[in-house]
Amino acid sequence: MCPRWSPGSLNVGLRCYHACMVFVKSILAGLLCLIAVEVLLLVTISVATITPPGTTVGIDVVSVARHSFPVWILAVLAFSLGFHWEYRRLNLRRAK
Repeated sequence: MCPRWSPGSLNVGLRCYHACMVFVKSILAGLLCLIAVEVLLLVTISVATITPPGTTVGIDVVSVARHSFPVWILAVLAFSLGFHWEYRRLNLRRAK
């Protein structure tokens, strides 16, 4: 946990702010990656299903998420990769 800000510790406060922002930005990047992968998954499912002309395809997102273990693995993997990528990118930029 970051120490409380005091007038004599401006540098500590800035480092604390940067450390907290690294996590916030990394979480947002992970969520963005998760949303992008799930949208691509739904588009792929709807395009990959072959239907006769004049019919429609209905995808129940709740049913797919509830009963499909690979979808959960894909979601966790997508969030983890997005989070890790942004976290490393921000920390490497700070180190330079």
